[in-house]
Amino acid sequence: MIAQLPRLHAVTDDRVVARGGIVERAAAMAAVAGPRLAVHLRTRALGGAEQLRLARRLREALGAHGSWLVVNDRVDVARAADAAAIALGRTGLEVRDAHRVAPGIPVARSVHDPAEARAAAAEGADFLVAGAVFATASHPGAAAAGPALVEAAATGGLQVIAIGGLTPANATAALGAGAWGVAAIRALWDAADPGVAARSFLAILPAAASLVVAVNGESRVVAAGTTLHGLLEQLGLDPRAVVVEHNRHIVRRDDLAQAALAGGDVVELVHFVGGG
Repeated sequence: MIAQLPRLHAVTDDRVVARGGIVERAAAMAAVAGPRLAVHLRTRALGGAEQLRLARRLREALGAHGSWLVVNDRVDVARAADAAAIALGRTGLEVRDAHRVAPGIPVARSVHDPAEARAAAAEGADFLVAGAVFATASHPGAAAAGPALVEAAATGGLQVIAIGGLTPANATAALGAGAWGVAAIRALWDAADPGVAARSFLAILPAAASLVVAVNGESRVVAAGTTLHGLLEQLGLDPRAVVVEHNRHIVRRDDLAQAALAGGDVVELVHFVGGG
């Protein structure tokens, strides 16, 4: 289980990307949802260089609030943009190959029936995106699988993000079937105020466990399961340029990703710069 996997996933499509303003709208959602939000950059309309530029802008905007950037299908872009996760479609790379290309980055697989969910779990996927749960304009004419798909996908033990026609009004059905969280396109990106739309989803999603730590003498709220490496990411700090003291013990850079924070921990960060 991915301890920090966000509960709310805002997924783009070519229509959303072409309309523009995606970074600003993502930032509005992140300001409300913080670590509970993941934004999926999913587009076939942009070339690699264009997609990477957009991914980096999104990563910067989301990182300020501890939200995730997820890049769909383009493993090279995900790695170059320092994305938090990769999501692979039905025709994407094998999960094991994505893990080889981008080691250490969680990989999700999009699944549409129980057989695909079982195959993705066997393939080594870290979490699943299952749908379409309800009828959706993104796939007109396609039959909705219903919450039963979520229930079947969740039996494999992986966290499941439900997608397809999800709204704050019907998301409880997916959650009741075992979904860890929900994903939406139109209900978030087409909203007059995406921050308000995100808040409506958050109201029905399980609250994220949080804890309070002291960072350089100031209290800071972080999600349960946050590591020292994750804390540095949230603060926009390069681990190579910071000495980290955790509860009066200096932590080696290689150990930052394994050092989990606990409530009441004291962290001191000392920046250093090289000289010529």
